[in-house]
Amino acid sequence: MLHGPSLLPENPTNAVVFFHGYGSNGEDLISLGTEWQSALPHTAFFSPNAPTPIWGNGYEWFSLSDFQSTAMVTPDYLHQLGLRAESVVPEIIAYLTALSHAYHIPLSCFTLAGFSQGGLMALKTAFALSESVSGIIGMSSVPLDMPIQTQKRFNILLTHGESDDVVPIEALDLSVRVLKEMAQSVQICTRPNMGHGIDSVCADTACRFIQKQQQTTLPSV
Repeated sequence: MLHGPSLLPENPTNAVVFFHGYGSNGEDLISLGTEWQSALPHTAFFSPNAPTPIWGNGYEWFSLSDFQSTAMVTPDYLHQLGLRAESVVPEIIAYLTALSHAYHIPLSCFTLAGFSQGGLMALKTAFALSESVSGIIGMSSVPLDMPIQTQKRFNILLTHGESDDVVPIEALDLSVRVLKEMAQSVQICTRPNMGHGIDSVCADTACRFIQKQQQTTLPSV
């Protein structure tokens, strides 16, 4: 079972689950939960480590061992990354289900938020769940490369730096195009001169997005 740091208020009614980037760990994004606690006082925050350790305290959701340069990021390679991400989804679903049962928070009150390869995990997991989550956030996310057959409709926020040299801004454009083909509601926050990261504007935008989703009850599909 996945595990990592958490922030738990008394009797939480909502949850945010963070999925960190390649080579990082759950401690990296739980700091966002610390920033957001005052704005989201009834929200539990969970930030699991990815299942595969790769170095020191670093983990990965899926392998990038074959990555050598951006020149190899072809449509076929992005598709392969998507398949690798999907192979981890059942483990994440088991983790989310366990959290839901343990803290009596329905999955419809969960927001899934991921950075870089964790952003793709958030997207893939949300569409694979049997229930709809409250919302999805992808930050500097590896793109969703092709539509997923689904009847679910989500509110999704994507943030990205225009100067990202790890996952270029074109990745956001691809994800937006694919998600709109799937009839999803997509908001974007792009930041000039920001690289591969999350600045205060992106963090504030994400916090407000979560607040709005928590105030809206989405129909179950």
